[in-house]
Amino acid sequence: MAELKFETDFDVTKLRDPDVIANPYPYYELLREQLPQFGLLDYPPGTVPGVDEPNPAWVFTRYEDVVGVLKDHETFSSRDPMQESSAAPTLMLVNHDRPRHTVLRNIAKKAFTPKRVGADIAPLVTQSISEMINELLDNDVDFMKEVAGVLPSIIMTFLIGTPREDYSRLVRWANAFMVSSDFTPEERQQCNVELFTYYSEKVASCYAAIERGEEVPDTLMAAFIRAEDEGQYLTKEEVVLFCITLVVAGAETTTYLLGNLVSTLQEEPELFTLLKHDRTQIRPFIEESLRRDGPPQRLFRVATRDCEHGGVRIGEGQWVAFFMAAANRDPSVFPDPDRFILNRPNIGKHVTFGHGIHHCLGSGVARMEAEKMLEVILDNCSAIEAGSAPKRRQRGGLLTYGLQSLPVVLRS
Repeated sequence: MAELKFETDFDVTKLRDPDVIANPYPYYELLREQLPQFGLLDYPPGTVPGVDEPNPAWVFTRYEDVVGVLKDHETFSSRDPMQESSAAPTLMLVNHDRPRHTVLRNIAKKAFTPKRVGADIAPLVTQSISEMINELLDNDVDFMKEVAGVLPSIIMTFLIGTPREDYSRLVRWANAFMVSSDFTPEERQQCNVELFTYYSEKVASCYAAIERGEEVPDTLMAAFIRAEDEGQYLTKEEVVLFCITLVVAGAETTTYLLGNLVSTLQEEPELFTLLKHDRTQIRPFIEESLRRDGPPQRLFRVATRDCEHGGVRIGEGQWVAFFMAAANRDPSVFPDPDRFILNRPNIGKHVTFGHGIHHCLGSGVARMEAEKMLEVILDNCSAIEAGSAPKRRQRGGLLTYGLQSLPVVLRS
């Protein structure tokens, strides 16, 4: 479907074509040059294509329009009626509005301390990635399968407080929930059931241990149970849903982030050389990757009133899809947007992790995992070469941009 790049009649109904999902950026460029269009039929996380019925949505791809939706949380509600009416677990914070959102975020901040999600797990990240890389040196391996698809889920099991050996189940559940891999409707539904059941049982066990007065490890799950905001606590179901949110959003998004970073270093070896000799450039490298190749593509909102946005009239109750990934390549904000440019002066304006009250709480964990991974690779490898097979981007869903496979050789 590559010829669509040159079609003037490309419209939002074609955004879910597998070839567009694999490389959506030329099509975002076409859409930015027109008034926002109505009619995208796509699925929020957890919902099941072939079972749930999508709602047509307006599509916003310009930076100004995307940030406008993110800022105006009174007009554009985060509640997801489609997800609520489906069998999918509701995502915490992502699908809540004020005032409950404020309480939930305050509680989450008390549980999600910088020490717990930074200093406490940083050594585990370094140790885990070192073990993986040392096993793979000089071999032709699929980086997505051997590293990127493993590390984030292992970190989540440690952070939340579940057995490390369960990480492979988390990978499967997250892939099904985020509608970014090929599953049958029955498989997606079963994964949702298994996901909810798993964390319901783990949370119930943690509550029971606390109530018995047992000494419980200082995990994120226990912190969610104990944290409060002005006397308000999370319900047992909300603790379950927080665990689910962290796994399905954090594990999958970080997996694709790690893959995209390594892919760029393989494609542009001069960047590998630069980072190897100047580690101060690791963080700018991560930020530019988040801007140019950030995995999260879009989110939905629902209009709470009739309004005008981006030059079009939106009716109360209509759905809005705003594409952070398209905003990040808007040339009016980021000149020469398709190029990877270290130390862009306005890199802080990228919206990969959202904006304002809905800025992603897990962004620090993702950045830390990326930084530690790069440090280990740069310490142990002399180059990243292409593997024997071509890399392939995922084509299953429009929610994320990332690689399905990334064959590389990590040279010692």
